[in-house]
Amino acid sequence: MSELRYPIPWDLVLSLTPHIARRTQARTAALLAAIVERMPAPPLFHGLENIPAAPPFVIAANHYQRRGLWIAHPTAAIAHAVAQRTPRDTPLRWLVTANFPPLRLGPLKIPSPGDLFLPHVARALGYFSVPFAASSPTRTARSLLAALREAPHCILGLYPEGAHAAAGSIGPPLPGMDRLFHLLAHRGLPILPARILDNSTQLIVEFLSPISPAALAAIPAPASAVMDRIARRATF
Repeated sequence: MSELRYPIPWDLVLSLTPHIARRTQARTAALLAAIVERMPAPPLFHGLENIPAAPPFVIAANHYQRRGLWIAHPTAAIAHAVAQRTPRDTPLRWLVTANFPPLRLGPLKIPSPGDLFLPHVARALGYFSVPFAASSPTRTARSLLAALREAPHCILGLYPEGAHAAAGSIGPPLPGMDRLFHLLAHRGLPILPARILDNSTQLIVEFLSPISPAALAAIPAPASAVMDRIARRATF
């Protein structure tokens, strides 16, 4: 059974160029809605009733990307579902955790163009670019503080595994994610786990029941527990 392919909407991606140049924010919700409209089949949602009607809260999903399915597609699908259940004026802002391996030229290591370009794309989308691989501790701290400051006023989305994870497997969270989850719990934010998968006909997103801040705070490794729940649909 062949996998469904989702073409990258390059015209929508390139529409971010003037915002990157001018350091302005794009109409992110409209851009993501356009990505959903162009999908070869509408995404299928389960557990929509689990999406809290009253933000703020945090969405934690498995990083689901494969050949023919870019991570922007599940990101747009989640945004589409959340927009149906929450106030229209509440932004969904993602914590972008991608860290690209450096390029090697003999003994030299050169930063990946992706690491240089991603912060500008994130800014244009109104997202937070946070390198979790200790490649830029100052930028990591600055971005995390900004995300924690804004989290009570928005819906925060993140992929705890980071960009190295792929479709078909769920891995451990990035170093530092457990600490971040504790900080979010102490700010009173519940976690909404989301399980992403696909088949030969459509992309599927399943929203599991939210995890309360008190339950998160009591778990020694909350990010690991959330990813385990997504992988096994475990209960707390």
